[in-house]
Amino acid sequence: MADQPPSVPVQTRFGTQYNVVTEEQIKRQNSLDFYDALRNVPGVMYQKKNIIGGQTSHSLYIRGRGASHPSPDLNIFFDDVPRSGVLYGQALADGIPVYALGGMEIYKAPQPSRFGSGYGMINFIPKYMTEEGYELRVGSEAGSYGTVAENVGMGAKKGNVDIYAAQSWISTLGHVDHSAGHQASYYGNLGIAFGDNWGMRLMANRVDAKTQVPNNPITDTRTTDRYDTETSLATLSLNNNYNNASGYLKGYYNNTLFHIRGENSGTAMSRQTNDLYGIRGRETFSVWEGSEFVAGFDLDMSRLQNYQEQYKTRTSTSWDFPDQTLFSPYFAASQLFGSIDGFHVTPSAGIRIYSSNLFEDHAAPQAGLVLGYANTDLSFNYSRGVNYPSPVVLQNFLANKSLPGSFDTKDIKPEVIDHYEVALKHTMPGVFSASATYFHDDGRDRLRAYMFGPSPTASFFNSSTAEYKTDGFELAGSVTPIDGVEIFAAGTWIKAWAKGDNGETTNELPYTPSFALQAGFKWDFLEHFRLSGDYQHLQDVYAGTLARTSATANPASNFTKLKEIDKLPEINVVNLRLDYMFSYDDLHLEEGKVYVAVNNIFNTPYAYAMEKTSDGKDRQLYYMPGTTVMVGFELKF
Repeated sequence: MADQPPSVPVQTRFGTQYNVVTEEQIKRQNSLDFYDALRNVPGVMYQKKNIIGGQTSHSLYIRGRGASHPSPDLNIFFDDVPRSGVLYGQALADGIPVYALGGMEIYKAPQPSRFGSGYGMINFIPKYMTEEGYELRVGSEAGSYGTVAENVGMGAKKGNVDIYAAQSWISTLGHVDHSAGHQASYYGNLGIAFGDNWGMRLMANRVDAKTQVPNNPITDTRTTDRYDTETSLATLSLNNNYNNASGYLKGYYNNTLFHIRGENSGTAMSRQTNDLYGIRGRETFSVWEGSEFVAGFDLDMSRLQNYQEQYKTRTSTSWDFPDQTLFSPYFAASQLFGSIDGFHVTPSAGIRIYSSNLFEDHAAPQAGLVLGYANTDLSFNYSRGVNYPSPVVLQNFLANKSLPGSFDTKDIKPEVIDHYEVALKHTMPGVFSASATYFHDDGRDRLRAYMFGPSPTASFFNSSTAEYKTDGFELAGSVTPIDGVEIFAAGTWIKAWAKGDNGETTNELPYTPSFALQAGFKWDFLEHFRLSGDYQHLQDVYAGTLARTSATANPASNFTKLKEIDKLPEINVVNLRLDYMFSYDDLHLEEGKVYVAVNNIFNTPYAYAMEKTSDGKDRQLYYMPGTTVMVGFELKF
């Protein structure tokens, strides 16, 4: 993946867009977890209380999406297959090792020809050898709050075989009491080519992590001690690559165990087990000049369990959720008229069909049009997002028992959103790139989850009155004014509106900033030095949860009206990193770096989460670290 700034989106011939964070950008940002790797992607923000890792509830947001709990609004993929805590919608922040990543793709709107259920998607691209030869990578860093990290990677590619293996470990004592965390990762990727056009690839990753929970800043106590995450993922892909066709058939298995521990606080212990497995196929091909067709299917299955025990009473509850199977074939077609170097028009259309064994079947169409001349494109896109719940929406039915025989889960609809987007982009290759995007979302059939109360009817699970709309505008650009200097920036404006079941409306939704600005630069100077930095500004961010848990008698919690006390202070963070780069042929050292990275250099207080007093008249913030310093090295032989 070529290096490029994360601010300016990549436009596709289907009138859609996505952003890219490259492996090099992740390193320049000195990102310790994948949340931090996203900090310069416009329209994206996250919530956490620790230096590394995150919470088990919602914690990742794309254009205001993601604050729901339970059930995920966003897809977390690794090697194009699901990898997340689908039971309650965890983004798996402590289960994704940044040292195993060759880059990230961020899709900020529904795109049925690219991914299925959900409103957005982040795909982590696994690292593997792409060039003939051998390499050994070694890195380590240490710094503030007892934070230390090390990683080792070894790879070889010869003829038709390539292999890459990596190990990493990161640990911190935490910036406040009881905020320590660590993550250990083991990763391997093996590729075998069968001639020029076919190949097979096996990828596997095991991650073990522990993340402590900081004390409540008001009571100085905690109800949960820490989160333990154990996750294993394996994919086996059969790939093809011809002049007019390319694609894959991929099988996968992902097991994740969340162990929410509360021994010291005397509260509940919960063990959540997620098994995700399935087969995915995709082929992109051209039949005649200017055409492009995409055809594929996703067959995704899940097996979910939850066991909870109260330490004080030793009482327990268990849930064996029904197995879920979602089959979603899709097809899309586009045709280029004219020349890509001159005037061109590219219309497109597509559809994805969803067939679920548990919930109502549905369809998601898309349509696009790209008008352009040379390096300037104006694109129009419509797409439907379909969000299927996980079986956790049935939780209270399943406490130590099975579903009532009279209850038909096929009466539960998926949540639906209609997305409209217009984008203008101009590029001067190697010099300048800029884009402007307007988007509008219109959502309905808001899902509810059943967690308590008397047994509801199937109609309870979808709201016929709650609705929500989002309008946004995004400007992004990058420029290389002189050799060795790159500058990027992006601004996102969002206006939201929602109506709850009780008819009450609100313009404030959780983690939907009215304005966000991200900017950064890279400067290579004096032959061996590189200075890079970035800045994040977010304003009008409200902390909260779009709860899907509703009482049958008063299901008004779909869109709770937020108050001024829920508003976080403006976030302003500046980060810098200085590298000294060198090589040493006698030791076969191809590339070496020693560096110092300083985050939040102005020691600005900021927070992504808060607690409020019982009377709702005061709040206390979970402050993130002040100025932090990390010193490290990277060696590539």
